[in-house]
Amino acid sequence: MQKALVIKMSIIGGLCLIFAIGLNLMQSLVYERQQYSDTVVNEISSQHVNPQEVITPFIAVPTIITPNCDGEKERNCRPAFELTTPQLASTTQAQQSLAVSTDTYQRGIYHATSYQGDLTFKQQYQLSSLTVPASPPSTTAATTSTTKPAVASPENVDLSAYIKQGDSLSYDWSAARLIIPVSDLRGVSQLPIVQVNGKAITANYPVTPKMAGLSYVEVVLPADLIQQKTLQITVDLPLMGLSAVRTIPLGQQFTMTMDSDWHAPNFIGQALPADKTFDNQGFQATWENQYLTVANNQMLTQCLTNPRATCDIQSNLYPAGMDDSIDAMHQAEVAVIAANDAASSQSIQNIQMNGFGVSFAEPNNIYLQTERAMKYALLLIVVSFGTFFLFEIIKTLRIHPIQYLLVGSALLVFYVLLLPLAEQFVFWQAYAIAATACVGLIGWYTYYVLNSVKRAAIFTAILGGLYAGFYGLLTVEDLNLLLGAIFCFVLIASVMMLTRKIDWYRVA
Repeated sequence: MQKALVIKMSIIGGLCLIFAIGLNLMQSLVYERQQYSDTVVNEISSQHVNPQEVITPFIAVPTIITPNCDGEKERNCRPAFELTTPQLASTTQAQQSLAVSTDTYQRGIYHATSYQGDLTFKQQYQLSSLTVPASPPSTTAATTSTTKPAVASPENVDLSAYIKQGDSLSYDWSAARLIIPVSDLRGVSQLPIVQVNGKAITANYPVTPKMAGLSYVEVVLPADLIQQKTLQITVDLPLMGLSAVRTIPLGQQFTMTMDSDWHAPNFIGQALPADKTFDNQGFQATWENQYLTVANNQMLTQCLTNPRATCDIQSNLYPAGMDDSIDAMHQAEVAVIAANDAASSQSIQNIQMNGFGVSFAEPNNIYLQTERAMKYALLLIVVSFGTFFLFEIIKTLRIHPIQYLLVGSALLVFYVLLLPLAEQFVFWQAYAIAATACVGLIGWYTYYVLNSVKRAAIFTAILGGLYAGFYGLLTVEDLNLLLGAIFCFVLIASVMMLTRKIDWYRVA
C-alpha cells in the first residue's frame, strides 16, 4: 500500500514538473508578444514622433575673440576665432499642460501612448550680467563690459580660462538668437510665438545651425529690444510626443509645473517633483531643484565657450513605451570634442545633463500583469492536485494520473486564453472570461471524476476562490508579496488541519 502511495505521489510530482516546463514556454510567449508590441511602438515613433526632451530656452550670442599680437611675429600670431556665448535667464517659470491619449496611434491591437499640449516658458534676462574678463589698460577691452566680478554667479559666462590677457572680445548682438531646443521637431505642430517685451515674434528654423547635434527653432532678437538690457520673454510652444516628456532646466530660479489628464504618471529623471497632487481628473506636479540647474549651466557653458572644441549637444531620449527603465536610459548628453592645439587627434568627452519629467506608462500593462499572474500558476496547480489527492485519501477514491493530467492541462489553458483575450479586452474582463471558462470546464469534469455533485461543487468553489484571490493579489502592487505570503501560510495551515488525524502509515 505504501508503495502505491509513493508511486502516486511521484506521478503527481512529475506532472507538476511537466506543467512547470509548460509555464516556462508560456512565459516565453509573453516575452515575444511584449517585444513585438515594443517593435510596433518604435515603428510608430520613427514614423511620427519620438518621446520629447525640451531644453530650457537660452540666448546664444556669437562672440569673436581677437588675440593680442603685440610682441609676437606676425606669422606666429593666433588668428581670431568665434564661439557662442550662452546668456541664461535669471528667472524661468515653465508651465506644461498635456492631454494624453492611447487612441491616436494604433497598429492593429497595439497602440502608443501619445500626448499633445502647450509648454509655456516665462523668462527674464539681464543682458548686462554677461561676464567679460578684465583687460589691461593698454589693450582693447570687450565691447560689452570690462568688469569681472570677484565671484561670478552661475548663470554668467567666464571666458578667462580660454583667452589670454589682452585678447579682445566682441559680442555680435545683432546676430543674437533665442534658442528653443526640442529633441524631435516633428512634434512641434506649428512654429511657436514668442513675446519679447510685449512684441510678438514668430520663431523660425535655423538656416545654418550653430550648434551641431541640437535640434531647435530660433528667434532673431531685434536690436531695439536688446538695447533695453532687460528682456521679458514668453515662449508658447505647442508640443506632441509619445510615451514620455523630459525637461532640462537652465538659468536661475527655475520652476516647472505640469498638469495632465493622465492618472498614472511615472516620474523620471534626476529629481522628483517637490509637490504633486492626484485626482480622478489627472495630476499636477511642481519641480524646483536649483542644484541640477546650476550643474546644467556649467556644463552648457563649458561646452559652448571652449574655443578648442566642437560642441555637439545630443539628445539621447530613446523611444519609450517599453518599460520603467526609461529613467536610467534616457539621458541628455553633451559631447565635447577637445582638439589638441599641436596635434590633429581628437578626444571625445561625454557629459550628462540633468533633467526631470514624466513617463506616461500604462497602469494596466497586460504583458506585465499576465507575467505576474503566471507566477502563481504552479501554486494553483499544486493546490488543485493536492485537493484531488486529499479526496483520494479521505474519501478513498481512485483518480487516475490521466485525470490529473487533464485537469492540469485545463489549468494551463487558462493562461493560453488570458494573453490573447487581454490584448483584445480590458485585463480584468479577460481574466474573468478565462477564469470562468476554465473553472466551469474543470467543475463539470470533476463531477465525473469525484462521483459526487457535492464534491465537485467543493472543488469548483476552491478553484474559483483561488482565481479570485490571485486576481486580488495582482491589483495590490505594494502589498502583493505580503498578501501572497499570508495566503501561502493560510493554505498550508488549512492542509495541516485537514490532514491532522490521518495516519499516513495506514493510508491505503
